[in-house]
Amino acid sequence: MNRRGLLAAACGTAVALTISTALPALADTTQPALLPGGVEGAATGINDAGTTVGWTAASNGPVRATRWDAHGTATPLPGLVAGGYTNAAAINDAGVIAGTAESATVDNHAVRWSANGSITELDVLPGASYFQGRAINNSNVIVGSAYVGTEGFISHALRWATDGSVTDLGVPAGYWSSEADAVSDDGTVVGSAWDEDYKRKHAIRWNTDGTATDLGTAPGAVMSWAAGISTDGTIVGTSQSADRKNHATRWNPDGTITVLPTLPGGDNSGAEAINSNGIAVGFGNGAGIEPHAVQWGRDGQVVDLGVNPADGDAIANAISPSGWVAGNSHHRNDYHPLAVRWPAPASH
Repeated sequence: MNRRGLLAAACGTAVALTISTALPALADTTQPALLPGGVEGAATGINDAGTTVGWTAASNGPVRATRWDAHGTATPLPGLVAGGYTNAAAINDAGVIAGTAESATVDNHAVRWSANGSITELDVLPGASYFQGRAINNSNVIVGSAYVGTEGFISHALRWATDGSVTDLGVPAGYWSSEADAVSDDGTVVGSAWDEDYKRKHAIRWNTDGTATDLGTAPGAVMSWAAGISTDGTIVGTSQSADRKNHATRWNPDGTITVLPTLPGGDNSGAEAINSNGIAVGFGNGAGIEPHAVQWGRDGQVVDLGVNPADGDAIANAISPSGWVAGNSHHRNDYHPLAVRWPAPASH
């Protein structure tokens, strides 16, 4: 249950998993409704009820956290201050939502919305600012980040317990900043850390014993970041090569790394989330086409999820255990993102 990006592609490193999952072609995207007056939005979290969360915005209004039901009806989520910025990032199986809201001090704070929509402001670190809640697990543990100290934009990965108390996960040795982007049900956290010059960025796993593990990159890559983690510890994200091509990457529980393929003829891809069945989603381009939302089975095979007829590109940001997928797309020649959802296989 996780969080988002747009990048990626294909070199192939090996680890053939023995479990294969048949995946249907899910080209029939369904467009969740925007809030009245809204001109753009994105869907960043989804659960097995088909409840989808993300944000929408009007042309002259703030970004507003939004929840869509299984029928696509949009409901704005309350903020901490009237008219303030809000953003819903992720939702768990019980319908509890993690995100960010503008506080009374005009700073952003991490928040949790209950299934009935009520909002709770989570604890802050003294001296820190710009808190973000990015992901939530089924125990209502939330992870994200905040800027700390006074030495510029130094970010630290954070974890909020079910009671709202916050823990600074810190920065691994040799790095300058960190952020947390996903958390598994056992409390393992993944994200990334980078140096002061942003010349070295690696995917990081914060283990339940308090230690941090540098996951490294795919072979030949120079940077990486982790975006999702499954219940068995499989991690997905992106590795970037020196020529700035991005490659969807899977870190397997046995310590091996698999570069996931993009669409035929493509050279750019990225993995954004993975569900408890080991199905990953993200984006990939192909010969003559802009990036499409894609899905990878446990066998590593890629499936094009397709785009709406009017859209030029799409990205999948989240996937539920049963296969509901949430993301966003763009109409051709229009920079405004639009929230979209692909139904679970049983919905076809």
